[in-house]
Amino acid sequence: MRLPLGLALLAAAAVGLDPGGQLENFERRTLDARARQHAAPTSHTERIVILDITEETIERLAPLYGRWPWPRALHGEVAEYLAADGATAVGFDLLFAEAATRREVDAAEWEGLAALARSADLAEVRGELARRIEALQPGLGDREFVASVARAGNVFQAAVFAPTPPGAQGAAAAVAPPVPVAARSEAAVRGQALLPFAELARASRGIGHINALPDADGTYRRFAPLLWQADRQAAYPSLGLAIAAHVRGLPLASLRRTPDGLAFGDGVLPLAADDSAWIRFQGGILQRAAGGGETFQSHYRHLPYELVLAAKDLRAAGRESPLAADTFRDKIVLVSAQAAGLSDLRATPFSPVTPGIEIHANIIDSLLAGRFLRAPPSWAAWLLTLALCLAAALMASKLRFRLGVPLFLGLAGGFAGAAWAAYGAGWVLPLVPPLAALAIAFGGMLLARAALAERDKRWLRTAFGHYLAPSVLEEVLRQPDKLRLGGERRRMTVLFSDVAGFTGFSEKLPPEEVSALLNGYLDRMTACVAQTGGTLDKFVGDAVMAEWNAPLAQPDHAARACETALLMLEEVGRQSTAWQTAGGALEIRIGINTGEMVVGNMGSHQVFDYTVIGNEVNTASRLEPLNKAFGTRIIVAGATRREAEEQRPGHFVFRPLARVSPKGRAEPLDIFELVGWQEKLDAALRERLVLFEEAMAHYLARRFDEAQQAFSKVLERQADDGPAQAFVSLCEGHLAHPPPAEWNGAFMQTEK
Repeated sequence: MRLPLGLALLAAAAVGLDPGGQLENFERRTLDARARQHAAPTSHTERIVILDITEETIERLAPLYGRWPWPRALHGEVAEYLAADGATAVGFDLLFAEAATRREVDAAEWEGLAALARSADLAEVRGELARRIEALQPGLGDREFVASVARAGNVFQAAVFAPTPPGAQGAAAAVAPPVPVAARSEAAVRGQALLPFAELARASRGIGHINALPDADGTYRRFAPLLWQADRQAAYPSLGLAIAAHVRGLPLASLRRTPDGLAFGDGVLPLAADDSAWIRFQGGILQRAAGGGETFQSHYRHLPYELVLAAKDLRAAGRESPLAADTFRDKIVLVSAQAAGLSDLRATPFSPVTPGIEIHANIIDSLLAGRFLRAPPSWAAWLLTLALCLAAALMASKLRFRLGVPLFLGLAGGFAGAAWAAYGAGWVLPLVPPLAALAIAFGGMLLARAALAERDKRWLRTAFGHYLAPSVLEEVLRQPDKLRLGGERRRMTVLFSDVAGFTGFSEKLPPEEVSALLNGYLDRMTACVAQTGGTLDKFVGDAVMAEWNAPLAQPDHAARACETALLMLEEVGRQSTAWQTAGGALEIRIGINTGEMVVGNMGSHQVFDYTVIGNEVNTASRLEPLNKAFGTRIIVAGATRREAEEQRPGHFVFRPLARVSPKGRAEPLDIFELVGWQEKLDAALRERLVLFEEAMAHYLARRFDEAQQAFSKVLERQADDGPAQAFVSLCEGHLAHPPPAEWNGAFMQTEK
């Protein structure tokens, strides 16, 4: 688990660095593709109308109003006309930052004034001359513009904010910021402001900035709903936000920040850490151009500016208008200059030359529809990437290549599809960096797995003895044919040992502590087997299985097994302190049997094990749990006791226990307790053993009363003598319920 986690962390960190920004460039391309895929008009799209001042417009109106810029009163007339026709709001994407201070006179007007002056003695001429001179006042157009805007009551003006140049002082704006929201990021604070001149600002319904936020590639995907100047406690709205709030009937003073963004009516506009927001584009139609390629056609209705002027003048003259009455009823009208040198073309996900007014239209549209985009915090995106990398690394580490690769491709494709679909639900999830991290984690884990496999192969060649007893390894190296399946019959001794109460003890401790204690115990038990030249067959949980007299011949195999059992008990005494500290007791039970068995490699051609099988092996496994019934620690079969005494005369001390019928064996079997080494027995223990043999003679002769008294004498000398306690209980049972006449003293084993 540590290696997959480490690779996952490394992959997630690597894509976060993104040297050269290549991943970010690909990510932006997918963002544009997602924006195009999920773009769709809303119920408010048809409400937005754009009036375009194009080169054709300027050329057509030049004979009437002169060259650009036209008298500002003209815009006021248009605003009044739109308001009278039912427009909900009118927004100018034109900047009127300064009041007009002079008025230029073209040649035709100058000649007309000169002709009037030459005939000034006529009263009618003097009146016309006075009227024309009055019209040349520099501030007259501004006053008429301001008056028209005030009468319309729904006109919004544009403003531009810029950072304070180094060493300069930010100038306070003439109009106070209307949104009572404090700045959270320095990135949204500006020092310089170009606002409409004061009279126009006061006459307008509202002011909104038209600042844009291009990404590093120059494409506009985000905007600044709010910008702050010197007072960081109140903000200026964007033109789109100001108009949308007016249409929704929301006072700008009611806007508040929430943990998720900016509360806007019954919704929340999500804000990033720098107080920017994603633009939810409504899209358009791609049309094939005559010269090849495609052009983008917006969903919003565009009308020429001069068409509205013509409709205004014709309707005032009582003539037929090119625009029907109520054309602008409940419409949001945006006025923008599209002529060369005047237009602000911007790159968007749909076109590299999108008019800037389209961005404002999309912002208003999404705000009114409540269709917002939100991105997870950077830490959440990183955790998502890490989780995906960890899943990929685990696939590569645990699964076969044939299964792991399809699952990895499914994971990558599933995430890509989910991220793509999430955009439609309003979530901008990272796509390219997580996929790159996935590939790094999966590929890195495959390489690491290959390197580990190669290392393991080298290790197995040099360290095979870690898994086989040295004697087995030597025999295999000497005779490789031993690795073939099959076995041979031999007379052998087999030992089974088990930890008493291990299951209950392991439930009280964490798995790591249990593993550490068990590993230490098994390591010492293995050493005891190796010390007597035995072959460690296998571990089964806490159980140990070992055998003697294979693969090498060991004539004293029974004695070796008995010596191993006593060595195990000594090691248990040394190991018990650690187990007691952990809250348990280390007690083991051992069963040993000697007989004819089959030994060799058992299993399949792909996987096999060097082991012993046969009825005598099963008998040995049944002897081990008998210790629980007799309160002993080592029980050996009669054959083992006999051969051990023949092989090491006077070396061991055995106590006869009973004739038993082990579960699964038809014939009764004499069993004995291996008490210890002869030379280590004290006088008290020898005396108890003599008394126990006398008691056993009474027991087998069916004199249960005398046997019970004799066993009780043993308990008087050693109260915890397990076999004496067991036979006292047996005597009580036989006295209460005498055994049948054919009873031969056999003890029936009922548990494995």
